[in-house]
Amino acid sequence: MYDLLLENKLILYCMIAAIFLVVNLIALLLVKYLLPWQGMRVMRKFKIRPKSRRILPLLNLMGQLIVSLSGSLIKGVPIVSDIIPTGTTPSKLLALAASAEAGVKHPLAEAILEWADDKQLSLMEASATNAVPGKGVEALINHQEIRVGTAAFLKDHGVKISAEILTKADQLAAKGHIIAFVSIDSYCRGFIVFTDNIRETVPGAVRALDEYGVSVGIFTSTVGSTARYIARQAGIPTVKAELSSMEKAKEFIVLKTKDSLVGAIATTRNSVVLAQSADISFALSISEEHLKNDCDVYIDSVDFGNILSAIDISRYTYSKRKNGIILVVLFNLILGAITSYLVAEPTLPFFAPILPILAGILALIGIIANQLTFNY
Repeated sequence: MYDLLLENKLILYCMIAAIFLVVNLIALLLVKYLLPWQGMRVMRKFKIRPKSRRILPLLNLMGQLIVSLSGSLIKGVPIVSDIIPTGTTPSKLLALAASAEAGVKHPLAEAILEWADDKQLSLMEASATNAVPGKGVEALINHQEIRVGTAAFLKDHGVKISAEILTKADQLAAKGHIIAFVSIDSYCRGFIVFTDNIRETVPGAVRALDEYGVSVGIFTSTVGSTARYIARQAGIPTVKAELSSMEKAKEFIVLKTKDSLVGAIATTRNSVVLAQSADISFALSISEEHLKNDCDVYIDSVDFGNILSAIDISRYTYSKRKNGIILVVLFNLILGAITSYLVAEPTLPFFAPILPILAGILALIGIIANQLTFNY
């Protein structure tokens, strides 16, 4: 067989072509399937579950992360800390708010109902209820229109809010409190003050992501003074507050004009638009169950800083991919040089068949070793 290769150049060239195809095909399969599988395997060790390996290249290019307040930054377990009424009593204001919020699934609604229960207040039945995500809730109780929500929500329905109420509310919001205004018919009769604490791990996570080239921003429907206060605590420079769902989607369009991809964390139904608008969506262990299934990446932790691990594993995976491609290119160059040399020789030297075989074997060893030594 060896003598046949030396005597017949055509057979030798066919052997070289076969080596070329085999090495490149194996390299392609390893890069396309083995490397992503390795990356996915390592992520699962860190309790990170991407929906598919197609998420890995997106993580590799992500440079922006958008979060909401509830769940992501603050604990999402607000408590009622005060009730500021005007023209009515605190107990009546709370009873009306709790009656309107009955049946609404939202942390603020649950906090109001829990507070009303602690005060042993009797709730009234609402004949009609309408919850507007990110804005508030409106209900018809004893032929009175009751609204609980943001100042903008009340004003959109023609409710008058006095300057005194707005000033008091703004002062409290500037200290990080969450405010829910309560109106009866066309007049605001006060507001409920909520307290929620920022997660201890948030400032460190924001700094770590920033050092890694991923900037963090806030998109929220919460009043601006509250959002800016929490952003200062977290060390987040970009804050877009008092946004409707449509406005959040428009802000994402602007973000996507930049070079890097945009990720977003979704924890509640109010942040679903973030997941739908982003290039990559993340759910945390505190996210609602349907979001855990719908988002691109599920991280089994309350700390969104673990997103950094997902990005780092992805970048490591693609550095291995880059090394593999370099090895394949070098192999093709070497095999091309060997082929040119053999074509130019009028008579083949005795080592002619050894050269392409040796190049193929060394290339395969290097490529396989590069892919299998996934030491993250």
